[in-house]
Amino acid sequence: MEEIKIWNYIIKWGIAQNSCLPSDPEDWSHENFSALKTTLQNCLPHIRYFQMSGKDIINNVQPFQQILEKKLWKDIMKKYMANEPISSTALPPRIILNPTLPTRIVEPFSTVINEAHAAEIASWIDKKNCTYLAKNNPYEFKLLLRGSRDGFTAASFWNLCDTQTNLVVVIKVNGTDEILGGYNPVG
Repeated sequence: MEEIKIWNYIIKWGIAQNSCLPSDPEDWSHENFSALKTTLQNCLPHIRYFQMSGKDIINNVQPFQQILEKKLWKDIMKKYMANEPISSTALPPRIILNPTLPTRIVEPFSTVINEAHAAEIASWIDKKNCTYLAKNNPYEFKLLLRGSRDGFTAASFWNLCDTQTNLVVVIKVNGTDEILGGYNPVG
């Protein structure tokens, strides 16, 4: 992510944490800038100001120069206006290993139940009168054992599931549409 985007997100977050700030920073008092500076005091040292363009500094950072340490702002001006050496600690550029994430191939977690069934089971676990929506299920269901893949033996069940807590077991009776199951919160 570009450094200026990080700066803008941090400023936006800091402003959101101080709801009493006027919407236009040009209308801010010294106390308003001081409040924002206090909110962002642990974030500001992690910004790589010297990796931003001069245009980004003028358009985005300069309006908030009061939240920066005077020495840092002076060094920023030295670098961008006079191209002089600086004395502030300059963090190295961020290393972006892979800017695009690989696409995920998501296989269904079960061939016996679907996301709606999982949400209903989650509602039973939480003793809810209303069923959770599939997209709001507070639990992540993870397939530990698939009989067709891992075997249908008791040994394979114990090897893969014995130490698991909050275990849901779902079994489909062969040749029918009947589904059986159980839940063990202890393991």
